Amino acid sequence: MIINADSASIPLKDDSVDLIIADPPYGINYQSARRTDRAQWKPKILNDKTPCVAWIGEAARVLHPAGAFICFCRWDTAESFRSSIVRAGLLVRSQVIWDREVRGMGNLKASFGPCHDILWFATKGYFSFPAKRPKSVLRAKRLAGSQLDHPNQKPVDLMLQLIEVLSFPNALVLDPFVGSGTTGQAAKMMGRRFIGIDLDPKWARFSYNRLNGGEK
Repeated sequence: MIINADSASIPLKDDSVDLIIADPPYGINYQSARRTDRAQWKPKILNDKTPCVAWIGEAARVLHPAGAFICFCRWDTAESFRSSIVRAGLLVRSQVIWDREVRGMGNLKASFGPCHDILWFATKGYFSFPAKRPKSVLRAKRLAGSQLDHPNQKPVDLMLQLIEVLSFPNALVLDPFVGSGTTGQAAKMMGRRFIGIDLDPKWARFSYNRLNGGEK
């Protein structure tokens, strides 16, 4: 199911979702494809001028007490997300690192080349990993610019890893920022049920078509 709705108000019942995987706007006003001619720049994503945290309270409401919550962010906005997760009543249990394997852009003379993103792993109540305890570093190669449908698209392999270690077969997975539908694709591959939400009707439509075999 793909929903075009404001993820600050998630239209789901209390305690109904087994796993939330969220990749919200980090609050960095990101512009994709800046290295190319301005005419080729991809549109900026919505709500990216400040860390997008208003949705976290709703996510906590719909998360099952035995479920898992994981949220992507970046080093310079990580504390905003962590503190908002705590205020929503969730227990932050781990910081997870996504090793992107490929160095990103930035100040070439005065900052380290960024090769990772940060994820906060939190729970609402009692939680136990479905299988063995996973490591805190996940490795999946970042998609090249030519492979991107969405400016902040994550690789399917990364989502497969998260879904495998954080949920059981037939679990209900929610992505409140569905974007290009990568999480939904991984959920289907892993035998999970899926709900995706996006404020932008373009991406809600794109994801619906991707997951249902239609045109993107």
